[in-house]
Amino acid sequence: MVYAKRLGIAVVLGIICGLICAVAGKTKMGDEMTTAMMWSAIFDRALIGLIIGISIWKLGWFFHGIIIGFLGSLPIAMNEDFLFIVIFGIIWGFLIELFTTFVFKAPMKMREASPE
Repeated sequence: MVYAKRLGIAVVLGIICGLICAVAGKTKMGDEMTTAMMWSAIFDRALIGLIIGISIWKLGWFFHGIIIGFLGSLPIAMNEDFLFIVIFGIIWGFLIELFTTFVFKAPMKMREASPE
């Protein structure tokens, strides 16, 4: 099933992006980055992947990833690094959509209307 493939790939890519964010944040912040902040980065990026995987917004893949990355990064961006987190959320959303759609060949498909 195409939807399950797309969802699974997008979530796994989101988790990978979250792990990269957590490691980069730990490297940048050192002991200031708490375990809760690391898990927050991982779950936030996984959430971006989940939303990309289930979304059927009628947008091109390019804007789809960027907008979901932006919106998905807002919950954890409410601190002093707001712009930094939002920009990377946009980049991760774009990359998750790009890899899901083209590298793993699981593009977004519109659901067909059910006959009534």
